Amino acid sequence: MDQTQRPRGDFVAFLNRAKKPGDRQPAFEGRIAKPGTDEKREMALWAHEYADPKTGEVKVMFNGSAEANPTGAAAAEQIAALVRAAPEAATLNNLSIEAGQIVLFPNGFKADAPDKNRPDYWGAYHPGDGSELVRISVWTKTDRNGRAYLSGATQYPIPGMTEAAMQRADDGLEALLERGDVTQGMPKEPKRTERGGRA
Repeated sequence: MDQTQRPRGDFVAFLNRAKKPGDRQPAFEGRIAKPGTDEKREMALWAHEYADPKTGEVKVMFNGSAEANPTGAAAAEQIAALVRAAPEAATLNNLSIEAGQIVLFPNGFKADAPDKNRPDYWGAYHPGDGSELVRISVWTKTDRNGRAYLSGATQYPIPGMTEAAMQRADDGLEALLERGDVTQGMPKEPKRTERGGRA
């Protein structure tokens, strides 16, 4: 199947304004959707520094988790998810990814692109519902107030293509927006709770 015809899902995460340096709160909070669905799942992402084994350069990666049920799921669905047996971990390039887990790494092929429009981060999401591992492409952006946010798309792996080849072949964000594969514009910010977190 042509890559442009493959189903996509939405990915967006906003800075957690309650996050303080050194605390254990997530750096970003947002929503993720499996490819081909509008069902959004709430997610949280933590930022971590690591040294690139090839260059020694210190880089930032993210890991986190998504809710087991889509936003607004029926009460019975939410309760059933609590008692379901935990699915087996999936693997991505020898990395074990647990059900509900999200991982994002800097795109090592971004500098190779002539237009530099490749994603800033790539990674995977394990939906934990029996479907295959979902691939994620993410761009770093700033909102109208100058705050960083992450915007991107989810897609199932392309059969016969290695992860490195998929990273090199990724569409630019503008192409995804034009096709409607990614939400255009900034969605309304969620209502804030009294403690400063997102509702």
